[in-house]
Amino acid sequence: MALRESLEKIMFEYPVVSNDNFKGHSFARYVRNVVPKSISDSLKLPEIYRVKASAGNGSWAKVPWIAIFNKLVTESVMSGFYCVYLFRADFSGVYLSLNQGIADKRDQFGLGVSREILRGQAKLFKDKLGSDKLREFSDPLDDLKLDSIPKTTTARRLGVAYEAGNIASKFYSRESLPDDKKLVGDVMKMLEIYFSLFEEVSLKEEADSDLFQEVSLKKEAKNNEAEREWFEDPTKYRLHRVTERNQTLSRKVKELQGYECKACGFDFESRYGEIGRGYIEAHHNVPISNLSGAKIQLDPLNDFTVLCSNCHSMIHRIKPTPTVEEFRQNLKM
Repeated sequence: MALRESLEKIMFEYPVVSNDNFKGHSFARYVRNVVPKSISDSLKLPEIYRVKASAGNGSWAKVPWIAIFNKLVTESVMSGFYCVYLFRADFSGVYLSLNQGIADKRDQFGLGVSREILRGQAKLFKDKLGSDKLREFSDPLDDLKLDSIPKTTTARRLGVAYEAGNIASKFYSRESLPDDKKLVGDVMKMLEIYFSLFEEVSLKEEADSDLFQEVSLKKEAKNNEAEREWFEDPTKYRLHRVTERNQTLSRKVKELQGYECKACGFDFESRYGEIGRGYIEAHHNVPISNLSGAKIQLDPLNDFTVLCSNCHSMIHRIKPTPTVEEFRQNLKM
């Protein structure tokens, strides 16, 4: 099934079927199982990407979605950033969005502060990408038609979070949905932007210090005035771990390759004792910019190496990124 047909089927049929009992419904299974495979086949995505769609969990979602995840960033809409189709609550249209997850932040900071973090990160990401890259995806994602959803419900809060987390987006009206060639072209361009952002901010365990200001984050604001000050001056806070790396893969890399830097030989446990035990950073051997068009096998033994924090920072200051062997030759031991 073509991309356009999948989007149209959801926009025209979902409002009808969502009046039925959700449990075991064939249309929910269609969204969950058939749509991702159809879109994967249409886009011919490399293995580094995964497509997932949801019509709800236990009940019909008010804003169903179809997401494309870079597996090195995240495999969930709950954290990291990802490419996603977000359908309006009245199904009058759909947004193609580069968006962010909120659940990991919400659990730590609360919903209100988390939304402001998403808005702040979205602005930083936009600045990092630049207006030229985002020119075709500058439609504001500010109207998911949430008025019909009660404000106190989880569905309404999720919709507001989607609006807050938007980095780049393009809107398609149900009545004037483009043909497959245009839709596929747009999503491939969005995936280029997605990969470019990944290349900028996902190379290390934490975001580069030139992207985020050093700040101290207070878990709870003492009062509303304190919260307003936080919103007005985001430089008071440190925004950690903007991506959710594939932690299982990272752990496997370290388990197989050990905890001694492959460039300089530094061992955190030898230097720092118990607190340094098991600490090292995973580094992709193939330059990230070379991965987008390739079929990726995420092999923790052959595709990655382990580096200390200093070497990991320094190797990415060299363009193009050298191999570890080339980098080691420049070290002043």
